[in-house]
Amino acid sequence: MKFEYANPKEVGLNADVLAQMLCELEEKAELHSIVIIKDDKLIVEGNWTPYEKDVPQMMHSLSKTGISLCVGIAIDEGKLSLDDKFIEYVREDLPENYDRVLDQVTIYDLLTMQAGSASCANNVYFTALKSDWERTWLGEKRIAENVGNAFYYDSGCSYTLSKIISKVMGTTCINLLQERVFSKIGIDHVDWLHSPEGYNTGGWGMYLTARQIARLGQLFLHEGRWNKEQIIPADWVHEMSLMRIAKPGCEYKVLSGYGYHFHTGEKLYAAEGAFGQLMICFRELPVVIGITSGTNCEFIPDICQKYIYQALEKQDGNFNGPALALKMESLYLPFAGGESALDEKEGSLFGRWILLNQNPREIRKVRFDREDENLIRIKFELSDSTVKTAWAGYQYWVKNDLFMDYTKRLHCLSYAFSRGVLTVADCMINTSYREEYTFNFSGDTIVCGWKPNVTYLDGNDNSKRVFMESTVTHHEK
Repeated sequence: MKFEYANPKEVGLNADVLAQMLCELEEKAELHSIVIIKDDKLIVEGNWTPYEKDVPQMMHSLSKTGISLCVGIAIDEGKLSLDDKFIEYVREDLPENYDRVLDQVTIYDLLTMQAGSASCANNVYFTALKSDWERTWLGEKRIAENVGNAFYYDSGCSYTLSKIISKVMGTTCINLLQERVFSKIGIDHVDWLHSPEGYNTGGWGMYLTARQIARLGQLFLHEGRWNKEQIIPADWVHEMSLMRIAKPGCEYKVLSGYGYHFHTGEKLYAAEGAFGQLMICFRELPVVIGITSGTNCEFIPDICQKYIYQALEKQDGNFNGPALALKMESLYLPFAGGESALDEKEGSLFGRWILLNQNPREIRKVRFDREDENLIRIKFELSDSTVKTAWAGYQYWVKNDLFMDYTKRLHCLSYAFSRGVLTVADCMINTSYREEYTFNFSGDTIVCGWKPNVTYLDGNDNSKRVFMESTVTHHEK
């Protein structure tokens, strides 16, 4: 099944309404890319510069879709059952004094986030561990009365399923998906982070583009069938998207429930990751939407549902007007804030190493040098003494390939001056993150600031906000 292109009118959608949808999404969220498919035809595909449509972005919890697919494959082959007590598969990892409540938790409970978790073990929790991910998570305290009865989001459930699937299927989840699913639907390669023990992280860490997200959504819309081949059992695709439990506090959202690692609603079901990674499937319409973002807005699915139905219903007026085409030509994120490419006092900042205080990106020191009137060179030394060099443009983005690791290798930088303040904007286009660094050199000392679009850091924890306003009192030549 190849992507076929069509204008909205050909599939019965009002293009002007879709343009309105994009405008509201831009107003309330920071989108990085979007794909809309109806009737297996691609009708909208765009990316907000400098993010690129062909650069995969980390999916956060949208990755859990892969776990649900793998569980379905294992169940279909008789390797696993929803009623199995999960602890039978991980006994070698049990700490001596584990909470015996775990003896009652089933595979079903893990899939539906009803495992009695008392706290959310997210990617920050796990990546802080050097080893023994499963043993550490199994050592957490549980809430007995919540097992099978209460929803509590916990990526430890997903990591545990990843390990169990790997054991019963004899291969990692990403290898299983690549062989059984991705290669069948035209997705050549997908990266997925893994633990020190070699198991895929499960709850986060998969890298996809919006187009790949939408292609995976097409598979669900076709009940697991692709090019006349049943890739995923149709009954499992149906079961995945059914509401199993209500999500607390989501009563007024279109996605108010939870299924098998899917968020569920009356008219939609969706795979959803932190900071706006979304695969939105309509139940009664042949429509799927893939989105990558860097936003804390929780209402992207609500906005999409509203406008897709409006686009179907509004058949009058300028049905295929120019508004959508014009909108698609103007998708971009702002450059670094500031009014000029040069500053008469920049010599007090440039040409020397600036030592930084502790900061989330573990940058020990930084140096700025002038390349030309619209381009600066930035060198920075990391905590492991690695020195990197990047370039930033004034009113244009410079893409820098900085790391071998696919997780954060591509950084698009721009800069600008504003009355003694240098601002550098960094779009880490393999991720959700867009950050601004400021260097105020108008006084006797240099004050550094950091402003992220989104972050897992607790904004109320001052110990984690050091670099948001750090004073640098000495330089190195």
